[in-house]
Amino acid sequence: MRPGDIAGLIKPSQTLLLMVTAYCSYLAAGGRSPLDVVVLTAAEALAISGTTAANMYLERDIDALMPRTSRRPLPSGSVSPAAAVAISTSMFLSSVVVASLRSGALALTILVGFISDILIYTNIVKRVTPYSVVLGGIAGAMPALGGWALAEGFTPGGILLSAVVLAWIPMHIWFIATYYLDDYRMAAVPMLPVIRGPSYAARYTEYSTAAIPALAWAYYAIEHRGVLAAIVATVLAAVAVKRAEDFRRTPSRDAALGMFKMASPLIAVVFVLEAIEGLLGLP
Repeated sequence: MRPGDIAGLIKPSQTLLLMVTAYCSYLAAGGRSPLDVVVLTAAEALAISGTTAANMYLERDIDALMPRTSRRPLPSGSVSPAAAVAISTSMFLSSVVVASLRSGALALTILVGFISDILIYTNIVKRVTPYSVVLGGIAGAMPALGGWALAEGFTPGGILLSAVVLAWIPMHIWFIATYYLDDYRMAAVPMLPVIRGPSYAARYTEYSTAAIPALAWAYYAIEHRGVLAAIVATVLAAVAVKRAEDFRRTPSRDAALGMFKMASPLIAVVFVLEAIEGLLGLP
């Protein structure tokens, strides 16, 4: 098994983005311990990578049917199903052990993320309902909640920051599903753009994206910091909603890809600003 096969199994870029939300939430909550950062890094990297590998194992039949995913390690045969299970299991269990040694709250978020992603989203709802990302998004929100919980426990600020990720998920998922619409149709995956059409999905993306600044302002109201992040979130969300509205009127693959590419920088900027304001003690 080559290093590239492992990378294909755990999606490093996706792992890194979710870890950014974990780090930033930890710093925004006032966390400053170097040991915490080491634990957070190890626990979240192992948890996210292990969960992604489990997802790859469970979706290997779908991946084999879609041209864009058919060259992934499992459908291409470069990694065996047994090896994928072994890698996923060892990573995930290691993450729980590492987290538990430092913080029961962090370990709980890791468990919730795994259960919501693997047992609920991947195994059940993704194959039966076009609104699957609503439940699947819970897993994506757990690293942010875990970072906050490591520093401060389960308090409203952490719940709001994790809700920002939850509100961002539809933009991230539904536009890439629109770009690869034919692939999802071929694999009979009932994503919202497939079942109801790209314009319908874009409308609901507008609603969820508009919730991002509302949640950022609610965070500011409760925590008395994060005003710059809330302002920037408002501007970026307004641009994203306008572009989604334009897409809804004249949908195209290129526009869908542009919306998808906008999603990751949007969430990263908001969280980095929350972290900076937390570090500097800005209101």
